Amino acid sequence: MKLYYYPGNNFGDKLNPMIWNALLPDVMDEDDSTLFVGIGTLINSTVPTEPRKIVFGSGAGYNTPALIDDKWKFYCVRGPLSAETLGLNKSLAITDPALLLAELVTKPVVPTGEVCFMPHHTSTKFADWGAICTKAGITYLDPRADMHTLIDQIRCAKLIITEAMHGAIVADAFRVPWVPVQCYEHVLQFKWQDWCQSMSLPYKPNMIASIWDIDRTLSPRDRLAAQVKRGLKTANIWSDNWTPPPPAPNLRKVEDEVIAAFRRLSSQEHAYLSDARLQQIAMARLLEQIERVKTDHTKARY
Repeated sequence: MKLYYYPGNNFGDKLNPMIWNALLPDVMDEDDSTLFVGIGTLINSTVPTEPRKIVFGSGAGYNTPALIDDKWKFYCVRGPLSAETLGLNKSLAITDPALLLAELVTKPVVPTGEVCFMPHHTSTKFADWGAICTKAGITYLDPRADMHTLIDQIRCAKLIITEAMHGAIVADAFRVPWVPVQCYEHVLQFKWQDWCQSMSLPYKPNMIASIWDIDRTLSPRDRLAAQVKRGLKTANIWSDNWTPPPPAPNLRKVEDEVIAAFRRLSSQEHAYLSDARLQQIAMARLLEQIERVKTDHTKARY
């Protein structure tokens, strides 16, 4: 059975090999006639149609929902919205299996007292978040950084401010308070709501002004091309067939506003944390399903 997950350089997606190779070491191999669909918003039309699909904690949300047929076997999904979207029994809605990290990473925590910010991985290209976090007096967690380092930083922090859903999920797993924020429109609220409802939490993100500082990453030629395109659009000399330019820089206009927002959110006044008893129940249910996968694999019930 081959592990199937989004291959991007992103914190949440990279949790897959760590968790599943540790908990199901005798199940995973490179046989892609059966796919193990794990952490991520993966249950959609992009999943290969021919292989058998074993779903453990994934969710719906991006693209068109998958057409569920007899090639799909579900042990659990991320939350009740995924179950409803896919027409599944609501009992399958447990929670995101990134919670299982708390079973795997058990070394003592050395608190740093840090307040940290993790953006959505797409947001990393739009601003120099490291510099902004330094000015705000908080620690930047780049979702593209080493996964093990990020887990340690989250476990030891005082508070996680996060646009990335798995920043919140991992913080919650290790009982670190977290604050949801939204800096850009590409954040998918459906998946956040799906997971939050699985843990009986609301999802009310703090809205942060969108910083557009993309020009700093462009070559001189591409920067000039972007400026010309913006000028043409402003003059209404434009065709929908042309590739649009990146948004115009606005760092000077909104930087102080964003820094002030981070400082305001650095108190735990706005923080979330799931009920410990509900988390224990969810963990027990996930571990029960892990044992079911092992049994079914041994008995070739796929």
